[in-house]
Amino acid sequence: MPEQCVMDWIAWDHTLETGHARMDADHKELAELFKLLRDAVDSGKGRTACAGVLDDIIRHAKAHFELEQRLMTQQRYPKTEQHAAEHAMLISQALDYRQSFDVDSAASRTALMRFAEVWLAFHILFSDKELAAFLARKQAKPGEP
Repeated sequence: MPEQCVMDWIAWDHTLETGHARMDADHKELAELFKLLRDAVDSGKGRTACAGVLDDIIRHAKAHFELEQRLMTQQRYPKTEQHAAEHAMLISQALDYRQSFDVDSAASRTALMRFAEVWLAFHILFSDKELAAFLARKQAKPGEP
């Protein structure tokens, strides 16, 4: 029986809001999926159940990143290439994590927490908030770079 790890988790709160309604809704859904994964791990669900949630996270993230890519292209976001590279890196990490995840491994469960922190905290707090602020400025002043 795997040791229970009941991890601390990144709770969704106003600090993670970007101010862009669609992005925030997607981020909240992603946070819920990560919570489902954490719950599956903590309750001792097997590798298949956890892999299914990871697949849902990856599918949702890809769709969300496509939305952000469209917004960045449409609005000529100056950091599109950098932001897109982050998306590619996050998907690559998710796929690698999906391949190596072991529900019975404490190291794998710790990696899950770090994985979620990067996705939910760092990418949203820095890259997505900056993108949302840019999009808000563009909406306030259409036609200006």
